[in-house]
Amino acid sequence: MKFLKYMLPALALLFVNQSFAEVVFISGVKHSVTEYSHSSDTQRVADIDILGDEGQEITFDITAIVSGLGRLNPDVICRYTYGRDNCYTRNHPRIFDFVYDVRVTANCVAKDGSRTAIGADRDNKNVYTSVPISDFRSEVVLTIDNASISGEKCETLTIDIQGDLDVINDVDLKVFTYEKF
Repeated sequence: MKFLKYMLPALALLFVNQSFAEVVFISGVKHSVTEYSHSSDTQRVADIDILGDEGQEITFDITAIVSGLGRLNPDVICRYTYGRDNCYTRNHPRIFDFVYDVRVTANCVAKDGSRTAIGADRDNKNVYTSVPISDFRSEVVLTIDNASISGEKCETLTIDIQGDLDVINDVDLKVFTYEKF
């Protein structure tokens, strides 16, 4: 009788917890992109085929680690004289304006060419300093984590990485697309 006295509440808890539990199934594909449909010194474009878009909500988890070389902007000096700003560039700059700015955009493209925006991210390692810069290498991590319903119009996911810098050396691009059902 004591055994039943202790087991009855435990069994009741077990059955109650199962009735409140929700089961969620997740199906998806992870891509490590190494080939690009367009590649230049300051841009990479990746096109990934999307299979199974039937109007459901698709979640896109995109991470791009972009490394490369930044550049120096010409030294622009502005001085306020006679009621207005006068700006000019020096031949031998004493101020260093280091530029390393990268952005990523993602779009779903349908067969008819129409686009659905998925998301965008931007980051920079820009520096404005009077100390000479010796290392032009830098790296940014860009992420897009967004869900979208494209209405059965997501045939291809286009990811465009562009930079205001000297050259993109390497892009580590990971794309995970999934749906809950």
